[in-house]
Amino acid sequence: AIEMIDTVGIANCEGVYEMYPHELSGGMRQRIMIAMALACDPKLIIADEPTTALDVTIQAQILDLLRQLKDRINSSIMLITHDLGVIAEMADYVVVMYAGRIVEKGTAEEIFLHPSHPYTVGLMASKPVINKDVERLYSIPGSVPNPINMPDYCYFRDRCEKRLGKCDGEYPPEIRLSDTHFVSCYRHPENKNAD
Repeated sequence: AIEMIDTVGIANCEGVYEMYPHELSGGMRQRIMIAMALACDPKLIIADEPTTALDVTIQAQILDLLRQLKDRINSSIMLITHDLGVIAEMADYVVVMYAGRIVEKGTAEEIFLHPSHPYTVGLMASKPVINKDVERLYSIPGSVPNPINMPDYCYFRDRCEKRLGKCDGEYPPEIRLSDTHFVSCYRHPENKNAD
C-alpha cells in the first residue's frame, strides 16, 4: 500500500498511510483513489469525474498524474466527465451521451472541430470562450426527459432547435460520417429524405 501511495506522487508515504480520509486534502484523496485503482494492475482505468471539486492547479496535477500512470503501466483511461476542457486535453476518442444513449462518437479532433449532433453542437456553444465577450452563456433549452418514461423517438427531440418531422418516429440510426466519426441524427446528408 505504501508503495502505491508513493507511485501516485504523495510525499511522506508512511505518514499518509496512517491518516484517515478526513485528514487528507481533496487532491490527496483523489491520488489515494487512483493508487487503489492501480493496485490491481488494470489494463483500463475508469476515471469518473476525476477532477470535480478540485481547484485548477490540483486538477492539472491529477490529469498529469493520470497521463504519466497510463504510459507507465501501459493502460488505457476511460474518462467520464462533463468538463470539455478536460476532454480536449486528455481524450483521443470521445463518446457523447445524452440521457444514457450515445448520440455521437469520434476522435477528439472530429468532435471539437466538426460536432454533428445538435446536442454536441449545444455543448460546444455553451462553453465559455476566453477572448469573447458575451452577455449570457448559451444554454440548451428545455430539460432532460424523465428516465422512468423514456420516449421511442430521439431523446433530444424536445430540446432540439433543428428537429425534423422524422424525429417524432423511431430513434435515429447511427450514421457513419468517416472511418472514426459516427452520429445518431436524421439531419445528415445520408438522411436528407427523412422529412
